[in-house]
Amino acid sequence: MSRRNDDSNQQPEWFSWFWILIFVFGSGIVASYLLPIAILGAVGYGIYRYHNQRKDRIEAKQNSIGRIEYLKSEIGQADRRIKKLESYQKDGDQESYQDLALQILPQLTYIKNTANDLRGEIPASVYQRIQTKIRTVTAEIDEQLKKIEQEKQQKQAQPEKDSLEELAPELAATVRNIQIDHEAILQKISQSESNNKEELTAIHQSQMEHYEDILEGYLKIKASPKDFYNAEERLAKAKAAIEQFDLDLDEALRQLNEADLRDFDISLRILDKEKQTDTGF
Repeated sequence: MSRRNDDSNQQPEWFSWFWILIFVFGSGIVASYLLPIAILGAVGYGIYRYHNQRKDRIEAKQNSIGRIEYLKSEIGQADRRIKKLESYQKDGDQESYQDLALQILPQLTYIKNTANDLRGEIPASVYQRIQTKIRTVTAEIDEQLKKIEQEKQQKQAQPEKDSLEELAPELAATVRNIQIDHEAILQKISQSESNNKEELTAIHQSQMEHYEDILEGYLKIKASPKDFYNAEERLAKAKAAIEQFDLDLDEALRQLNEADLRDFDISLRILDKEKQTDTGF
């Protein structure tokens, strides 16, 4: 009985082959429809991507053209400013020259950087001409600005010198000695082989600033003693401090000079020892 039921539950073999054939033919039919769709999709995506890339290239080209035109405008404006700058220099108008120069320098930097960005979009000869002109003009402006600053410092120092000679002739020689020692000490420090040059320079500059504060106060009191309390006493203390600072600088300079003679002293001792050996003592 159970065997009869099992036989009835089994499917005929042809039935399995029937479904296999349906699957194969069905897959072929589906593939015949899907393949053209896939090809059309790929072609459509390719066209879409091409148009996007072309659009990006067109926009980039338009952007480059716009930047090139703006660069030309900046160069033209810079040329006009440079000519104005040259006229200020010719007329000796240092204030106007300095003001305009400080405006031109950032503009020249912008032109230089923009030309670098657009190097592939502009002729090589034009690029080289721009860079050469910027280097030359920038160097000339920097040099002129340094000269203007030096002249300003000299003018600022002149009234102090005149007021010192008029108000405090008793300190004129001391102040001159301090200035000479100051410059000599800075030179000695810069030429030394010490590892703490910056620290030594900072210490010396700090001492000079204190000295300059005392000298400035001395001259103010000397100019109008009645406007200050204890004028005579404060003048005496300031004069003594300035004179002592002169002596301190002399001592500092001696120590720096002695440091230069270490090799000299060592060689001298060696020669003395050799001389004693030769004479038998």
